[in-house]
Amino acid sequence: MALRVYLVEDDESMKKHLGDTLSQEIGVDWVGAADTEAEAKDWLERNPAGWDIALVDLFLREGTGAGVLRHCRRRAANQDLLVMTNHPISSLVTHCRLLGANAVFDKSTELDDLVAYCIGRASRLVAPDRSGVSQGDDIPQKTDGSC
Repeated sequence: MALRVYLVEDDESMKKHLGDTLSQEIGVDWVGAADTEAEAKDWLERNPAGWDIALVDLFLREGTGAGVLRHCRRRAANQDLLVMTNHPISSLVTHCRLLGANAVFDKSTELDDLVAYCIGRASRLVAPDRSGVSQGDDIPQKTDGSC
């Protein structure tokens, strides 16, 4: 099973770089992308169980990644929100964590860490537990239309 990744990023070169890097390292199913807060929230609202990881840039062409984080506060427990930023000051990282981010990565120095996080997350999708059932299969999916 491939890791289902939704990308919220407005920089085309960063989109390509992330796409190339993650696709080379692990099996990724790119389920969608948005470059504005409104587009991201619309897709996430229509696809509440359609992703495993949302990679969210904080500063977007229109709106903010913080708005996307707020929108997904009630996501399923097996869905991760990862923030990417060029400005990883401690107060911003804390704010992202309070909004529900699982992790915050500096775009300029921590992309290898982001990839490692995704590799670890992907391994939990396919690693069978002792009963032979993939880990996370017993986590109920939200059906109320929210992230």
